[in-house]
Amino acid sequence: MSREISAPLTDLLYALAEESADDETIDREAAVWAALLRDGMDVARRVLEVLEPNDAVAQVAIDAEDWAALRGAFGLIVKRDNYQHTVTARAFADEEECLAEWEATKAELESPIPAVEATEMGDTTEGPSSGPMPPRDDD
Repeated sequence: MSREISAPLTDLLYALAEESADDETIDREAAVWAALLRDGMDVARRVLEVLEPNDAVAQVAIDAEDWAALRGAFGLIVKRDNYQHTVTARAFADEEECLAEWEATKAELESPIPAVEATEMGDTTEGPSSGPMPPRDDD
């Protein structure tokens, strides 16, 4: 089972992922970056370290269900989409589900550019370079 994490926790998770992701990938246009963070309890501890100890407002602003999902997560997948200007994070309690989603994310982002088939031109002489030539002015 997975849970989409809401803001403001997504921004904190993104900052942690940039620093020390367990794995990361990026698409060929560098528009989407994704990272895998393992061990939700450790990630939750690191988030609390980033927050000011007396910043109760920031801690209260984070949804209680997001905290629970984070602490119980095998791992998290964090994505940044530069075109959409968004950061998303999903927590996965199940190891197999998390790793399967991570492999699917990597395959999607790292997929090669589809090959373009060349049109066969054959032996024809027709085209922009064939036909009568205009008179030259250097005669």
